Amino acid sequence: MSFSKVTSRILEPVPSDRAFYFYADIGRPLGVIATGLKEFGSQLKTVEVASLEFHLQRRDFEKWVQMLGDADLANSLARLREGGLSGEKLRAELVRVVQTRVRQLQRTPSKK
Repeated sequence: MSFSKVTSRILEPVPSDRAFYFYADIGRPLGVIATGLKEFGSQLKTVEVASLEFHLQRRDFEKWVQMLGDADLANSLARLREGGLSGEKLRAELVRVVQTRVRQLQRTPSKK
């Protein structure tokens, strides 16, 4: 698969069974869903910070972006997890990392 096809696949929305579902804790869904990486970046701005901390520590974000096919972003999220950030500092870094990656992927030239 060419780089541009991989990039397109990473940015494409996914069906609801592969979407990211935000939880406050185990068994406590928030009703907030992201069906793609761009939407995920937007949801990170508003979802309660306890949910971000919960998912980051469980490596849920890393696993989900890996499923999308983006090992680079998964590695960046792992580094954030290892950095021990919490609260609004964590939110700011998550948003920055995800939105930067989306911009990088959108700039990738596609060959048709």
